[in-house]
Amino acid sequence: MADPRLVRVHDALTQRGFKRNWRLPERSVFSGVLDTGGLDIPVDIDVTDLDFVTYPSIRLHASWKAPARKLPHIIGPNYLVCYYARGAVILDRYDPGGTVLQCLDQAEGVLRDAIRGRSDGDFADEFQAYWGAVSAYIDLPDGYEGPATVKYITLVEEGEPVPVVATDESWLVERDRRRHVDKSDGEQVEVIRIDHPLSVDPALPWPPTSLLALNKWLQIAAPEALGRVERLFTTGSGTLRAVVLSADNGYFYYRATLPPRFRTKELLNNRRIALPRILAQAAKDVEVEQAGGILADRAHVFSRNLGGAYDLSNARIALIGCGTIGGFLAQQLAQCGCGSGWGSLTLYDSEKLSPANLGRHVLGVPFIDRNKAVGVAELLKTQLPPLDVTARNRDFTWDDLTRDSYDLVIDATGEEAFSIALNAHAVQGRPDTPPILFVWLAGNGAAARAILTGSPDHACFKCLKTDLAGGERFPTLKAGIEVALLNVRGCGDTAFAPFPVTRPVTAAAMACDMVLDWSNGRAFHHFRAQVFDERLARLTKSGSPGPLGQCPACGARHP
Repeated sequence: MADPRLVRVHDALTQRGFKRNWRLPERSVFSGVLDTGGLDIPVDIDVTDLDFVTYPSIRLHASWKAPARKLPHIIGPNYLVCYYARGAVILDRYDPGGTVLQCLDQAEGVLRDAIRGRSDGDFADEFQAYWGAVSAYIDLPDGYEGPATVKYITLVEEGEPVPVVATDESWLVERDRRRHVDKSDGEQVEVIRIDHPLSVDPALPWPPTSLLALNKWLQIAAPEALGRVERLFTTGSGTLRAVVLSADNGYFYYRATLPPRFRTKELLNNRRIALPRILAQAAKDVEVEQAGGILADRAHVFSRNLGGAYDLSNARIALIGCGTIGGFLAQQLAQCGCGSGWGSLTLYDSEKLSPANLGRHVLGVPFIDRNKAVGVAELLKTQLPPLDVTARNRDFTWDDLTRDSYDLVIDATGEEAFSIALNAHAVQGRPDTPPILFVWLAGNGAAARAILTGSPDHACFKCLKTDLAGGERFPTLKAGIEVALLNVRGCGDTAFAPFPVTRPVTAAAMACDMVLDWSNGRAFHHFRAQVFDERLARLTKSGSPGPLGQCPACGARHP
């Protein structure tokens, strides 16, 4: 029995004059004409996906006589029409007939504007798609112009080498040093800054596959780059030379290959200075390849997700405890750039990873019986090699608690006795001690809490519970609820509170948000609380509580 949605699609398209292509029975492809009575554009529409998760593909029919000029929004040799940007609209699966007609109407308007030259300005916005399907990674300083090199790296074990355009060093190349692939003698690259967006000239054949075609385009699009790749052949060795155009709408890499007939010992060794003139005369025989540039520099990797806020690239941060919260927090700090620039991330933990930790730890089986700090540091260096991450296979000491060493210290141990002592030494050492962020799970993981201390105007850690035997300033558990600890093997295994991995991940995220706020100098709540189980924990508002006079740690030290 036919899908009723397909029946409605069939009826709608039939009324528009489309017919089902029964030569493709496994797919629902219909052929018809758009802009009838005007341009009469034959197209095929594929509506096999009746959920409309992806847009129906609309292609210009093979019988269509294409104009001599290049058309915007027509992608690839199969003339696929790009009529909606990905994610631009949500199609209605409950109105399949109306949906396909909506797509046809949109495609008709796009084609009409393209054929009549009204949307040529869109070439610049889509230039990456027209430049080439192959990609090159760009690891260059912002605004860089001048000489660079191409290194070929293998990102996956069985993958093909991919080019990385960089200056003297690249964190991507460092990552792949053990599997580094040297192609020929390498490629000399010149990075040229173009102060406008690059675009397609619709009147020229595209893409340019020869130096002759490339130069015709460069004369119009980027005259400052004309002849630059030829001049690169005058020095060095090898038969490849490349240029990267750094334009307002992206990075665009191309390289020229010296034809075999010019690879003579006489030319390469004695007459290289003549190669630009020789190549200009034989430009139609010089192969040119393009690759779209993918930004992969440190600033782009760590800053692009922060919406204009500063990353943690220059902060010196110590993280004490690489357990359930600390392991995930270390990863989040690293992904926000901690350890890049002139900053550093130092991890402290004296314990080893045990099988019991695996259910809620960032580390897995390969790290069993290894020190947690060392394991987390190794994991981060594998994921993000440019970072300065140091592991300390020991406990944090009070001698480490200085502003000369760290800009911020984070206590993720969840051990109240240690936190009380750390807080006391920090308060006693003011103003020479750095601020401390305490983060922990409370009440069987029913809630997460964090407090940033360091200022005499705000509460210290001890201000949250001034009397060890007394109550909390902001109670966590509801009346009558007690913390349940489990111990599966008596004294042979540490007692623990049962809770799922979601709790430490969320606590780590809350702490990371506070670190970002601290780094950006924003006004924010110094005390934050998040409840996971409202049956057990009280709802507590976040805020910035002040110090308490009766606090044994800071009470006598604030005005």
